[in-house]
Formats: sequence, structure tokens, C-alpha cells
Amino acid sequence: MTSIRFLISIVALCAIACGSKSLSPAAARIREGSDLELTDCSYLQKVSGTASNDDKRAQTTARNAAREAAAAIGATHIKWIIPCCTSVEAEAYRCDAPE
Repeated sequence: MTSIRFLISIVALCAIACGSKSLSPAAARIREGSDLELTDCSYLQKVSGTASNDDKRAQTTARNAAREAAAAIGATHIKWIIPCCTSVEAEAYRCDAPE
């Protein structure tokens, strides 16, 4: 029974360390916005994200990198300019009004 628990622990640690790149809490809170939704928001700057061509989830990886960049500058919303593939670009906004 102890060896089964050990094996489960090793598998769980590998899953955490070896690959699941989840968003930080701040990046996970960033919402996508349209021009209409962002009219009362402050534009911060452009952000981007990239991923390897070999990455099977390249678009998600690149978008997550852009969300992390937006979170790092205090953004609350993001508007995609180039939303696809291994290189994405977006505008980051700060919207302080309650939703």
C-alpha cells in the first residue's frame, strides 16, 4: 500500500513540475474585451506571447504568455490584435469601474 501512495505522489509531482503551465491568479482574472466594452478603460500597452512550433497547444501557450505580460503591468482586460498561432499580440487595458 505504501508503494502505491509513493507512486501516486511521484505521478502527481511530475504532472505539476513537468508540464502543466497554468496561469497565475492575476492572469486568470484578465477578461477579453471589445472596443465597446473598453471605451471607459485606460490603455496600458501592447503585450505579446509566443510558443514553439512544436507545441501542440501553441495558441494557448502564446495567449497565456500574453495574459501573464498583461497581468504584470496591472491590466484587467485584453483585446486581441493577432489572436492566432505561435505568436499573438494584444492591447492591455485597465478598467477600474465595477462590473
